[in-house]
Amino acid sequence: MTLYQPWLLLAFSTLFATLSFTTRAAEIRINGIPLDKRKELVAKVKPRLDFIKQREASSWRADDAAFFFKRLLIRAGHADAEVDWKLPGGNVIEINARPGLRYRYGEIRANRMGPLTTELLRNYFLQPLVETEVTTAKRAPYVEEYSQKGATNVENFLKSQGYWQAKVSLAGEEYDRTRKQVIIKLNLTEGLKFTITQPIFQGISDEDLRVIHPQLSALIGQTADSSNLSEVNAIVENYYREKGYHFAKIFVDARHEAGLTTLIFDINRGSRYKVDDIIITGNQKTHTKRIRRYFDGLKDIHFDQNTADKALTNLLASGAFRSATLSAKPAPKGMLDLQIDVSEAEARSFKTYVGMGSFEGFILGSSYTDLNLAGKLLKFNARGEFSGRGFLGEASLSEPHFAGEPIQLNLRTFLVQRLYDGYDKTEGGIEASLTAKYHQHYRSRLYLGASQVNTSSSSLTDNELGPKSYTNTRIGFEQTVDFRDDKILPSKGFYAKGAYELGTVNGDSSTTYQKANFDSSYRFTLGENNLFVSRFSTGAVIAADVEDLPIDLRLFSGGPDSVRSFEQRQLGPRSLSDDPLGGKAHWNASVEYIRTISDPIKGVIFFDMGQVYDDASDWGSFSDPSYAIGLGARIDLPIGPVRLEYGYNLNRKDGEPSGTIHFSIGTSF
Repeated sequence: MTLYQPWLLLAFSTLFATLSFTTRAAEIRINGIPLDKRKELVAKVKPRLDFIKQREASSWRADDAAFFFKRLLIRAGHADAEVDWKLPGGNVIEINARPGLRYRYGEIRANRMGPLTTELLRNYFLQPLVETEVTTAKRAPYVEEYSQKGATNVENFLKSQGYWQAKVSLAGEEYDRTRKQVIIKLNLTEGLKFTITQPIFQGISDEDLRVIHPQLSALIGQTADSSNLSEVNAIVENYYREKGYHFAKIFVDARHEAGLTTLIFDINRGSRYKVDDIIITGNQKTHTKRIRRYFDGLKDIHFDQNTADKALTNLLASGAFRSATLSAKPAPKGMLDLQIDVSEAEARSFKTYVGMGSFEGFILGSSYTDLNLAGKLLKFNARGEFSGRGFLGEASLSEPHFAGEPIQLNLRTFLVQRLYDGYDKTEGGIEASLTAKYHQHYRSRLYLGASQVNTSSSSLTDNELGPKSYTNTRIGFEQTVDFRDDKILPSKGFYAKGAYELGTVNGDSSTTYQKANFDSSYRFTLGENNLFVSRFSTGAVIAADVEDLPIDLRLFSGGPDSVRSFEQRQLGPRSLSDDPLGGKAHWNASVEYIRTISDPIKGVIFFDMGQVYDDASDWGSFSDPSYAIGLGARIDLPIGPVRLEYGYNLNRKDGEPSGTIHFSIGTSF
């Protein structure tokens, strides 16, 4: 028998393979579900159905298929769904579905609201369902298993707000078959609102305590919500990171008693390290020394993880890398080696764009960008743009890490030809600037520029136009403070930008001038769909010889970012030919209410006021303002909001428009 065992095994294996190969695939028929919904359901369980259909029809395979379909119907809101199966023969599995009514979540009620609003209660109750099933709160289907998850999520939200004894449970579910909704009833008890008391530290030196305690003082007595507790933890962790204890082990626990939350830290700070070597890996095109310079400031000092993270962020901001990671490895004698592993991105790109604006008319442009010129992390950009107002051509070269510091040096040359109401301008020039972003919210820019300007007009007098051909040299400084939550589509936060410029005009006539500008805005939300925006801007230009100040250096206002009852640059003093002349001082202010209609579509109501003055001495008087009120619609896109607005002139003067329509793309400061 032993002699023939291999042959027997081979024979059985061959027979099994033959039977498997000849097994016919089962057919699954679905009844009771409309064709369009049937296709959608089948698509969701296709991998599982394909597995079931690999073999002949059987009771257990039919039972699996029925289970999958019932599960899908329930998750789509058919709480009363029934699904059974039959084997009619012919290698067919027949699924018979009776979906019943499709329910959605209706009103979410609680015996008491505590600190919650109706909107917050609904959003946090439905959050587990919305995030898992990829739906919206308004269209959320009723799925029984998510009701308990929703109650738990509301409870966790209350705890995150400092109500650490909060209890939320499901009290009942009421089916409204007429409206096809399920009304949820919750039992809610928020309990005490906890405050932070002095943390307890274990394994910490008196020296460390003397430094950490003052840093925590502002948080003691504050609400023990997740944000404040995380900040306490971050202060402790950052202290050791900044001191060079890179491998410190910090364990934290929270004790909630009698309305007080006490964080208990158990700390083993370990050894303190200095940085020895910086190792760069993964780069193929980029010069190693050009990457290393971002991190050279870390060498031979106690390792600070926060500083290292900032250096890594600055490297990624160059745009030349798809990713970059930093890891610290212990070296002999209390030293660390830093390894920076990079993955290079495609640095070169060519883009063409088109647009339309109520001021510029049709816009057509193209640009070429190289974020890693010659492998030296230099950024080169060139672009050309044509519009109904003229032509712009420019080229710039940026060094993001000038003089060994994270300061950007930018060299720019440009040629621009513009057709304004009343005069035409051609200008070509060069500019050099240094930009330092020394904090997340603060940025400074120093610039030096020179350009040749030629203007002409068929309607303005020589006195109105000012010098026609001149060289403009200038030096200026800009300071930006930006606390907005997003630069493209901001919804909250403060923004301000101040600028001062000192310049000379030499040509048909000569003079010196000083120019100052200030722009600011503040945004805040009230509820999920209401956004309020306030803006204010002002500026003045003072020339040594007022008569010799060119028209192109004067200040203009009016348009989508100022008083919207006027077309762009049309507010203020006018010439004998009724063309805008600009002025020596200006200001404008506005308030907006923006309401989300159906994301990303929004409606806006606004009120604007402002004025342009011919004499700089009127700056700050805020006299004789023009007022505008208006309506608009916006569509939020990744490139910024598309804006269509109409401003009505509330105190129209002779010759002024009754109102103006504006179309533009982009956020106003």
